[in-house]
Amino acid sequence: MDQPIKKNINGIDVYYIQSDKFKTITWSFVFVHPKGTYHSNEYYFLSNILVDNMKKYPTFVKKYRYLSSLYGLDAFSSAMTIGANIINQFVVTYPNEIYIDGEEDLSEKAFIFLNEIITNPKMREGKLTKKVYKDSIDEAKQSFRILKSDKDMFAYYQFAKAYYEDKPDLQYNFPDMDRLSETSLDTLTQAYFELFSKNRISLFVTGNFSEDKFDQIIERNLPDRLKSCYTPVEHRNYPYQTNKEPNIIHETSNVKQSRIYIGYQTNVGYYSDLHPAMSVFNDIFGGFDQSLLFMDIRERSNLAYFVYSHYIPDEQTIVVPVLTDFDHEEEVIEKIKENLTAIQRGEFSDILFEQAKNNALSSLYSIYDSQPVYLMQHIKTYHLKNERYNLEERIHIYENITKEDIIKVANTLVLDTIYVMTKAGEK
Repeated sequence: MDQPIKKNINGIDVYYIQSDKFKTITWSFVFVHPKGTYHSNEYYFLSNILVDNMKKYPTFVKKYRYLSSLYGLDAFSSAMTIGANIINQFVVTYPNEIYIDGEEDLSEKAFIFLNEIITNPKMREGKLTKKVYKDSIDEAKQSFRILKSDKDMFAYYQFAKAYYEDKPDLQYNFPDMDRLSETSLDTLTQAYFELFSKNRISLFVTGNFSEDKFDQIIERNLPDRLKSCYTPVEHRNYPYQTNKEPNIIHETSNVKQSRIYIGYQTNVGYYSDLHPAMSVFNDIFGGFDQSLLFMDIRERSNLAYFVYSHYIPDEQTIVVPVLTDFDHEEEVIEKIKENLTAIQRGEFSDILFEQAKNNALSSLYSIYDSQPVYLMQHIKTYHLKNERYNLEERIHIYENITKEDIIKVANTLVLDTIYVMTKAGEK
């Protein structure tokens, strides 16, 4: 991959990430909101609303026909967090015109279409329509009803509420059901207009293209209302207490097996030098079907229907989910603790270590094969560290991880929360 090129065109920071590996071009507008969760529901809704409610293509049929003329251009959007900021991302991906005979203006049409998504939604009397607002609220409520009906999902939701209760700056929920009543057509419209008045706006482009040609496309077609504002990208506050007293919660429900979630804190930062070692540790601990948790608790002891560990690097968290019988709850929890202690003492085989490291390296190499994933890594590192994502350097770090590194990161884990959903009368 070539070194990305950063420019400022018409007041917008533009990042060109050149690569001849992909046969497609991807444009991505990124809107960074000021720190805080005031409009978190609205940002989530906007991602869906704007892509599907374009004034110029008011029906699915008209939109589909036009996208077909652009060789199946794919448009999508998302809301997520980078650091302590919520962002909206709007993306179009399409076949590179250099591989299509007689096609020279596909990229310009694609960029114009992306602008239409953001700047020209269907509106009534200066507001987004009542229909899209109602549909958004109904969809959020339906999602929550589905979540509550799925015992595994609802148990995790309850665990997350407990784990993040004293970490308000760490996790943002989309949608935030506790604040859904604060969302209205007026707040949704306000959040939309703030895209152009309070947000840092940047544009990322990946693929094999002419820099000069794309400069001209942007200069000709960038809407005047897209003006980037100074919005600092702020890092999250990661609480880390080595002497923390674990929060232990038992709740009852109409379940046939117990759902257990165990959450650990770590002070290993995202994209830090030890972040790769923590990824490999997670595989050793419970990240795949040869891990210590899987082999000990599920295969040898037959104490769980499933058990694994999940590393959430941008929240500096390890979560262990378990599905087990009611009478095995305490034994399973103790075995999870024992397996962590074993890793902290270096009691894991060289074979398991190499398997876990190879798994992590395979995941890294797969980034080369996914244009959207590679793009997102650049977006995160530019906003968090103001530098490019150096995949080659990351691979080199992973290749040189030692068992001592695994022991070191394992010893940073602090037990934070144990959540057990069991049947009524058990606890």
